[in-house]
Amino acid sequence: MMNSVVSNAAQVQEIKASGVVGVFKAIAPRSFEKTFDGIPTHEIVGAMKICISGLTRQQIDLGLNMVRDNGFCPDPAMFRKWCLGIQGFGTEQQRIQDSYKGKHAALASIIRWTNDNSQSITNAEKEAYNRCYEMFNAINYAGNVDRASYLAYEAFKDNYAEVIKEFAENDIKQCVWESDITVGTKAVDEKFKPKPPSFIKPQSEEDKLWIESRSKQLQAEGMSLIKALFQAQKENMERAKGAVA
Repeated sequence: MMNSVVSNAAQVQEIKASGVVGVFKAIAPRSFEKTFDGIPTHEIVGAMKICISGLTRQQIDLGLNMVRDNGFCPDPAMFRKWCLGIQGFGTEQQRIQDSYKGKHAALASIIRWTNDNSQSITNAEKEAYNRCYEMFNAINYAGNVDRASYLAYEAFKDNYAEVIKEFAENDIKQCVWESDITVGTKAVDEKFKPKPPSFIKPQSEEDKLWIESRSKQLQAEGMSLIKALFQAQKENMERAKGAVA
């Protein structure tokens, strides 16, 4: 009996989280990038170590077989459920979510579309864009185009991640978005095109200092960096208009 317990403990100890993560990446590399996008490898390994703690080699193999059969990588907590034989829990939702483009590819599509509305975009990309349309529109009037673009693009990627999760939960599949109106006139197209830097008034040093100071105040009040910078730029524009009036 004692030998059995010792043998089982040794079997558990032999399982290395880094090895499991490596197999994840080898089985479904594109899905791996989507699931763990931007997360450092050492943090992924750390989370996996926690989630496979106490599991046997047979249980780990069961979970890895499900990764192989489903063709996508779950997060570590979901992988533990698979290892324990809990099937169907979130599996279909993750499969739908995994079928969507990654957020960087989605952003590239939206940037092309804002410059040429004849380009195709997906339903999820359009919904994410709708949620931060004002930020994209602000690029047209920004004194600092690079910063305004950065804020809009980061907001879009955050929104896109939320949208595909919501769509998956509601069983909404990815498809090409079709406008309810005909888009193709120069007037409409121009609305989405950022103005060339030469037509934009350079941001003064005073404006830059004011925006930096105001964004820090907003962050201290609990606002995220991106939202604080965007709000500070918006207030600075209103402040400038008031001074002119």
